Amino acid sequence: MKRIQIYTDGGCDKNPGGVGAWAIRLVDGDQAVERSGGADKTTNNRMELTAAIEAITLAQEHLTPDKPAEIEILTDSQYLARGMNEWIAKWQLHHWTLKDGSPVKNTDLWKRLLEMQNACRHRLTWTWVQGHAGDPNNSRVDRVVQETMKGKQASARPYPAQAAADGIQPQLKLIRKDQKPHAVRIFQKGSSAGIEIPWKHLLGFIEDLLRIQREGDEG
Repeated sequence: MKRIQIYTDGGCDKNPGGVGAWAIRLVDGDQAVERSGGADKTTNNRMELTAAIEAITLAQEHLTPDKPAEIEILTDSQYLARGMNEWIAKWQLHHWTLKDGSPVKNTDLWKRLLEMQNACRHRLTWTWVQGHAGDPNNSRVDRVVQETMKGKQASARPYPAQAAADGIQPQLKLIRKDQKPHAVRIFQKGSSAGIEIPWKHLLGFIEDLLRIQREGDEG
């Protein structure tokens, strides 16, 4: 059975009520797809839940519906991970109220997540990962959240699943179709593994690389 991972993150510059953003990174073999977005007057938790909703949406777009797959959603939010793994069944059983009788916060998003999970043809699992602990994919979505809040990032483009190792020079090869540029393949010399970036996405990819270089120079 095919297996993919989706890293999610959400945040808010002023919690509650500030500018928020969410980011997701779907990793499928040696390729990855990122997506991000934002909202005004929101909270950290609402952005975390929105990221999870967007993760399921992206997974269903990415996968073939008639071939069930395993989708692991990874988050550094205990609120999201424990909510989906431990709390949501109890909330539903008690009509979305807590032990003290108060309503569950963000019920609209929790209900949407539960509905999407129940309707999904693929197997969903929810995994908590420690934030800021060196996981490159977790660090990446955290960075995209910060960039999106600043209006610098909003994407749905393919990216390499892993950066090239230090000291290894990546190789480029232009792929043509019907005598026209079709894609660019990035690979390491002596290796058959690599990724292909469709020609229509190449300009955006170059813009991202130049932006990263500028930020590195400024830092």
